[in-house]
Amino acid sequence: MSNFFDKLKQGVSDAGKKAHQTVESTTLKFQVSSKEKDIEKSFTEIGRLVHVSMSIPGTPLPEEEIQKHRKNILDIEKEIEDLQRKIQNLQNLKECGCGKMLPADATYCPFCGQQFQKVVVQPVADASSFQKTAHCSQCGHAVSPIDRFCGDCGHALNG
Repeated sequence: MSNFFDKLKQGVSDAGKKAHQTVESTTLKFQVSSKEKDIEKSFTEIGRLVHVSMSIPGTPLPEEEIQKHRKNILDIEKEIEDLQRKIQNLQNLKECGCGKMLPADATYCPFCGQQFQKVVVQPVADASSFQKTAHCSQCGHAVSPIDRFCGDCGHALNG
């Protein structure tokens, strides 16, 4: 009976952690969205400055103001990149060079076959979103129907 309550307690604890991660991830995604809007405002302002200077013949482009907005855009893009990295860490994901998001413990990308160094990571996110229904004929690792390469050994899968 004690074992049942321990499992129940662990389940509630895990659900609480998952809920906290979801809230934190959603907050970070909202921050990314807000920063993307700030970038759009800077682009709009650059366009306005160019339009005004071209509307009056002989008016030079306000290079200094345009560079100020350009620097602002580059700074915000860096902040967005940092926020997206935090989101990936929260969701226990990593990005492959092909642009696909993978579980942090993947050794090979199942989409392009890129090999990663093996890194031991404690699972945090729910890996059930990566539905695995088949197994690699080389190593037996679970693979999804859309995988072209095994995520564990890199073996090309028959598709």
